[in-house]
Amino acid sequence: MTQRVTQDVTQRRSSRPSRRRKAKHHAGPYLLRRGRIFYFRKRLPQIEPNQGSNLFLCLSLRTEIPLDAVKRSAALLTVYETEGQKIVDALKNNLLAPADAKSLLMEVLRAELARIQEEQKAMGGASEDELDARIEQLEAENKALRRASRRQDWSAVQALLQKASELVRIPLPEPLATDLGSQAMTLKRHLNDVEIQVLKGDDVRPASSSLRAEHGAGDFDLFVRSPVLLSQAWEQTRKNHPTPSMQSSIDAFARLALEFFGDIPITSLSKERQKAFFAWMARLPKKQGKGHGKNRFKSEAAVVLKNDEIEKADAEDHIVIEALRQRTDISNAEKRALLTEKLVPRLTMSTLRNKRDALKRMLVSAQDLGATQVEVLSHKEVERHVAAQAPDDVLYVRVTKPKLRMPWSDERLAQFLTCPIFTGRSSPHRRWKRGKRIIRDATYWVPLILLTMGTRIEEVVLLKRTDVRFRNGYYCLAIASGPDNAGKSEDANRIVPIPQLLLDLGFVEWFQALPEKHGILLFPEAAERSAKGDEAGAFSKHFNRVLHQLGLRDFDADFYAMRKTFLSMLRSAEVPDGQRQAIAGHKHGNVLNIHYTAHNTGDLKTAADKADFDIEIGRRRQFGFSVILRSNLAQAENLQVDVTLTEGGEAATVTIKDDKSTQPLFTYVREAAPTSEKLRLVAKELKKILASHALCLPQNAAKRAAFEHLQALA
Repeated sequence: MTQRVTQDVTQRRSSRPSRRRKAKHHAGPYLLRRGRIFYFRKRLPQIEPNQGSNLFLCLSLRTEIPLDAVKRSAALLTVYETEGQKIVDALKNNLLAPADAKSLLMEVLRAELARIQEEQKAMGGASEDELDARIEQLEAENKALRRASRRQDWSAVQALLQKASELVRIPLPEPLATDLGSQAMTLKRHLNDVEIQVLKGDDVRPASSSLRAEHGAGDFDLFVRSPVLLSQAWEQTRKNHPTPSMQSSIDAFARLALEFFGDIPITSLSKERQKAFFAWMARLPKKQGKGHGKNRFKSEAAVVLKNDEIEKADAEDHIVIEALRQRTDISNAEKRALLTEKLVPRLTMSTLRNKRDALKRMLVSAQDLGATQVEVLSHKEVERHVAAQAPDDVLYVRVTKPKLRMPWSDERLAQFLTCPIFTGRSSPHRRWKRGKRIIRDATYWVPLILLTMGTRIEEVVLLKRTDVRFRNGYYCLAIASGPDNAGKSEDANRIVPIPQLLLDLGFVEWFQALPEKHGILLFPEAAERSAKGDEAGAFSKHFNRVLHQLGLRDFDADFYAMRKTFLSMLRSAEVPDGQRQAIAGHKHGNVLNIHYTAHNTGDLKTAADKADFDIEIGRRRQFGFSVILRSNLAQAENLQVDVTLTEGGEAATVTIKDDKSTQPLFTYVREAAPTSEKLRLVAKELKKILASHALCLPQNAAKRAAFEHLQALA
């Protein structure tokens, strides 16, 4: 925060009289309008004693609306009150981080040694008088550098540092800091000494050995070659990891790194710069990169910078936080619980750990191009640094929303299996509306295969017609059987018998009736949804939209969680681990699944059919094939549970409602100091109501915990 804000500090000096001069030493903020946009402007405290400050913090509020400008100005003032002293300290010290200063000096050393080496190669064409004159010039320059150092005049090394600064993308402080200037002057004198020795006939390698050892530079030829840039390391990483899934991950990380650092030398990625990078990434919205507007109808994408996405999310969060901060009718624990639902989710720690691994892959690949080894942050260091960025605010919550992938409940399964997709809908484009048509295509079969066979999405959408087999008396699917559908690993390649539910719904008859023009793929319309080879992702987006329209979309129990639902059913039915792993395509001992499943078809068919969905299948005259008539999975009513929290995180209020009544079935309001006996009576009453009902608990973990604790008191 300090670094970003310091870069926006502007200095105003004017000899022209102005009304604002009357408020020269006034430190209060005010709004400034330039054109149609409002700006936040605040004079910084004095830097030098006995002098008024002429430095201002000036930031665009990015709005034309006065009311919004006032709100955002108040938000910035709140931030300034906590960060203002850091800004002033940065201006006072005017220092670079030690690692950044070292990066600059190392680049100066590398560039100058490379120059001296080139001049050594051309030295044979110079006369003795020219070489002696150059030696005298360098000796005189060293004397001048010493005199300039005593005056703290760093102008002699400004050009060298500026050139290094442009390459490693580390801005030079203005004016140049004393510590950095002194080190640069010393380095320049030592480089002049090396050049003098070379001019006298020594080779640059031994002449510079002590200087290189002092700065930790090893092999001369390796050190002086042009630095390996981030973009070059990116290309090498792609060569080292050619699989499509890895290349997608590499590209996503490299674009983030290039936007944050620029195309800098890999060796300048010090640990401090890595920390700043991960702190920046931790602020990225979870849905970052999806606001470009590009889709299958619009090929041109807008350029959306990550900093803009961060600032937009920060502004939205601030409005929500301040609105809740003003409320006095709820506890801080309840405010934090509400914030977890309202704040913009940011990248999860798991994602940041994956990005750290991507950085390590890039640094290792850079060594193949000759770059020296760069130490990368550990997972613990990333976690600790991100945690250290938390402000001292009782309402601070970092919302990430990691996906837990929960199995579908019986109630949701019953709703899904009797939805219009399977019982009759109005048109191909409105699968969620009731009607008298059923189209058995990918939208119909793919989710049923996931739910009854526990496959992965990509394994199903890429199935070919030739993958339907008849083996040992059973119809089967050859999962991940070809080079274009190789699966997640070798164990993904397997032969799985088609469960009875799909056979009863007429899957085999549907397959046998497919016309020749249908093509090679079993579900061509699913594969055609993607133009860039991400068939599973494109179909998932399509089906999640359908689930949303059906009112069945859930963050944790999503489309892919159907696989987990099936495997949970098998576990509940006490199917042995080996059979479950073979059906799911998980690693199964030392025998590949392709061999195990080929010889145990009957056993696997029996195992897969133990997943009981409790549905009735029959024929309807208008369809001409078997359909799902009803589901008996969930007969009990579904109750909605709402909870608010006390300051201590216990249940302050509990309300239980059902869909059929406007009045709650149960209401509890906690007393100021309830006795244990009263809490037990409430819990017993609650237990009676919930005995024969399914519950929809709050998404917030703290609220669920408070409700479950109240239940435990019965």
